[in-house]
Amino acid sequence: MFKLIPALIRLLKLDRFKWRPLTSGEITMCQSVFGDLINYEQVKVMNHPFLPWQASNVVMAPSGYIHARNLLYKDDYAKESLGFRALFIHEMAHVYQYQKNINVLALGAVLQFAYFMSAKKYNPYRYQLQPNKGFFDYNIEQQGDIARDIYLKRIDNIILQTNASD
Repeated sequence: MFKLIPALIRLLKLDRFKWRPLTSGEITMCQSVFGDLINYEQVKVMNHPFLPWQASNVVMAPSGYIHARNLLYKDDYAKESLGFRALFIHEMAHVYQYQKNINVLALGAVLQFAYFMSAKKYNPYRYQLQPNKGFFDYNIEQQGDIARDIYLKRIDNIILQTNASD
């Protein structure tokens, strides 16, 4: 029985799957947006999809880990282009949500359902920053884009402001 395991690993191509912890550069990037609100030691970055049908151009983080197919998987997002760093911060917002016991998978599914049912007219990522509206008053995808925009220095850091007022 155990002699079949290596053959099974090769057949299923499991040897191509890898995961890693966050790098020190990625943690430093995240701290500029999230401070110490995330338990960075719990986070893993994986080079395989969360869902079997996950498109190659989609990164997901519904369960506290970041899942990216090889095209978008990077060994250290902190050393990548601004676009990859911004994408990484968006996904780390979902990690933050998950660590706050928010059901990212279910809420993401609802938002995607609304997007497709509206014939793609509803954009769950689009947001209008409102005074006196806290970070968690936006939907989970808007929160991801808000975190990205904080990282890009387009808006003030309402994540740390919201947490400071709690």
